[in-house]
This record gives sequence, structure tokens and C-alpha cells, in this order.
Amino acid sequence: MTQLSLRPMADSEYEAFRSKSIAEYAKVNVEAGNWLEEESMELSRHELQQLLPQGRETPGVLLLSADNSDGEYVGYLWIGLDRPGTSKPLAWIYDIEVAQEQRGKGYGRALLRAAEEETLKNGVPTLGLNVFGNNHVARKLYESSGYSITQMAMSKQLGVEEDSE
Repeated sequence: MTQLSLRPMADSEYEAFRSKSIAEYAKVNVEAGNWLEEESMELSRHELQQLLPQGRETPGVLLLSADNSDGEYVGYLWIGLDRPGTSKPLAWIYDIEVAQEQRGKGYGRALLRAAEEETLKNGVPTLGLNVFGNNHVARKLYESSGYSITQMAMSKQLGVEEDSE
């Protein structure tokens, strides 16, 4: 079993995480057809500001970096310990990422396990997450780790049909 140690995200790690998160969240929302490209960066910045109004110090949020047993950085977790809009205690993984050079070594599963442990340590019995439909690797990881679909949004890109007179 792959071992990790978690620690609070450092200031420099947070700044890199913030920049990358804004860009990636904008990109996946454009790819998913949720946002127009020209508005995506602003919408992404706005959502991140809403979720992390005090940055690393936002109450009820865990921003954790993960290191392997050799002390090498392998990835991070962003967990909200109280999911707005739910009536039962529910924590939420807003982001989980394994560093590119560390992928394929079992760290994704280890990070997910660490997220579950941290959530339980904080007294929250349920952990949820969102995964975009085209992220097949992540979907397979979550399903094989016991996560099940609780909602599903679907869409279809419709072509513009020309008049046939």
C-alpha cells in the first residue's frame, strides 16, 4: 500500500494551486459545454473566491499537500468539510491531484484514502465529489474505491440544421 504524509499547503504551493485551479476549472467547464471560453476565466476566479474567501485560512476547508515516504511532493487535496445545500453532514472533495511526474504509482488511490481519513478525523461521515464525464481515469478510480453516482447531468450538443426547402 502506498504511504503518504499530509501537511498544510505552504503559501507558495497555495499560489501555484490557485493559479492552476482557476485555469483548469475554466478549461473543463468550457470542454463540458457549461461556459463560453471568453467568460470562463472570470467565472472560474469568481467561484474560487466564493469557495476560498480567506484563501488557505478559510474556515471548514482543508488544503493539504501530500509527500511520499521519501519526502517528495506527490500531490494535494482540497476538501470542504461542510457541503452547502445539503441537509446531512457531507464533506466534499473540490480537488484532488497527483503531480504529473508521480502518476501511475498508486498515489491517486492513496490520496483518496487520505481524504477519507481526514474527513472522518474531522467528524464528517460522508464524502462526496464531482467528476466530469470525460475524465475516465478518475471515474474508474472513484468507482473502484466504492463511490457511487448520486446525481448525473447529461447534455447533447445539437447541430444547427439548415432549412430544407
